[in-house]
Amino acid sequence: MPEFCNCNKYLPIRLSVYSYINAGDHPLYGSVITTTRDIEMLPDGCLELKDAKGQVNGHIKFNQFEMDMRPSLIAYLRQGWCINVSLAIDFTLSNLEITDYRSLHRKSEKEPN
Repeated sequence: MPEFCNCNKYLPIRLSVYSYINAGDHPLYGSVITTTRDIEMLPDGCLELKDAKGQVNGHIKFNQFEMDMRPSLIAYLRQGWCINVSLAIDFTLSNLEITDYRSLHRKSEKEPN
């Protein structure tokens, strides 16, 4: 939902349908401006597509409409959640190359580091 409508069910969304032509521009078949809330509340799941003159030119039917309501990181932070991050970088000169078996930072397929 954060990617689709920025978690705002009342944000206007334009859905446009174009007629596909192999060469050149694809003419607009019809479009509709709606909101996520309107799509949710549709009794029959249909939206009317209107052409440039405002005449009904077709319908968009939603067979299934589900929303993932997981909040975004910003929503978590606004609710007062805290995130703790620790970062450590080892710059000591005693480190050996990662290919050396004596190194504390060695890479090995047999044992995890």
